[in-house]
Amino acid sequence: MQKMIITDIVNILKKEVVPAMGCTEPVAIALASSYAISGLEGKINKISLRISSNVYKNAKAVGIPGTDHTGIEMAIALGASIGEPDYDLTILSKLTPRDIQNSLALVNDTLIDIKILYDTPNMYIDVEILMENGEFGKSIIQDYHTNLVYLQKNDSIKIDRTQESFSDNTDNVNLLKYPLKTIIENTLKIPYEELEFLLEGIKLNMEMAEVGLKMEKGMSIGKSWKNILDKGFLTNGLSNEITMYTTAACDARMSGIELPVMTSSGSGNNGIIAVIPISIVAKHLGASMEKTAYALAVSHIVNSNVKKYVGRLSPVCGCGVSAGAGAGAGIVYLLGGGLDEIEKSIVNVVSSLAGMICDGGKVGCALKLSASASMAWQSALFAMEGVCVPSGNGIVGITLDDTLKNLGLISKEGMCNVDRAVISTM
Repeated sequence: MQKMIITDIVNILKKEVVPAMGCTEPVAIALASSYAISGLEGKINKISLRISSNVYKNAKAVGIPGTDHTGIEMAIALGASIGEPDYDLTILSKLTPRDIQNSLALVNDTLIDIKILYDTPNMYIDVEILMENGEFGKSIIQDYHTNLVYLQKNDSIKIDRTQESFSDNTDNVNLLKYPLKTIIENTLKIPYEELEFLLEGIKLNMEMAEVGLKMEKGMSIGKSWKNILDKGFLTNGLSNEITMYTTAACDARMSGIELPVMTSSGSGNNGIIAVIPISIVAKHLGASMEKTAYALAVSHIVNSNVKKYVGRLSPVCGCGVSAGAGAGAGIVYLLGGGLDEIEKSIVNVVSSLAGMICDGGKVGCALKLSASASMAWQSALFAMEGVCVPSGNGIVGITLDDTLKNLGLISKEGMCNVDRAVISTM
């Protein structure tokens, strides 16, 4: 049984921790568009997009890498201009000036019809492209950002897996049978060689942070941090370093800086939270690469597990409640804590940030990541002192898994109308 759990964990990590260029929702839209148009000839007459509410709110206002543009229409047009879906979540890394020029013309000259869907899987993208010569292409991506479930070219259906259940992959379904503490315990038994690839996330995500500390785009939050430190309002302590680098990386990514980050469970911002606080704490403690890799593995697997309850995209901010819980758990491991302390840290984060709503991907997410990184660090420190929000306080249940089930209930039932309200304000 243990061998099976470990194999499932490794499979999840290798699937869910991958590089991506740009916010994953507009990237997934571009990917779906490129699938739909691939192999078609001629000039585009019309593009129709049917998109879940969660994808819409995360794609509407975020910067698109390699361009000075935002918006869903631009993401669709870029995918159609590139027309090569081979690169998955790094599809926008191959942008050329000609692609951008063609995409702007496409947005200006083509009818792009967008409809928001509220009763579909929370990750759902349906693109139909009609050419002037009558050729037709259709693609559907569902449940996770690269999961192509339908592909049609003219009258020929190439792929149709729309009747299959993709609420989760087999590995995740298997793991849901076990308590989270059991999953974490087995994560720490995986051979280091199987986890070494996670260290690449430190290089990618810290590089994005370094850009964010110096840039003029977005909210220029990195420069503001420096000004605040120079004025003596904040100090150069470890807590502020964690928060500064995390917020700077998010600001840069949401601004459209043309660099990849290592994602976690389909989200680049989740990846930033899952990796950067652990990277900084590990460096401060002088932790070995091996110990750092295990801390990252705990962070990512906790993030993935919490998302099974709240959803991959959800009304609550995943960066806060799931990635923050993961980062806190990984930090506890670096500090020498055991499973009990890790559990306490997760409960502390979840009970504190459960009410943070997701109102879409944008540069303003940087401040939400600031709250998440800060809470992850504080929750870990408190957990190491034995401090934990007790059972019966709010949504905190008798066990960790009870707490996560309560969180899922709040997210999926209690906040079911949040997305409609958020989108109405957009």
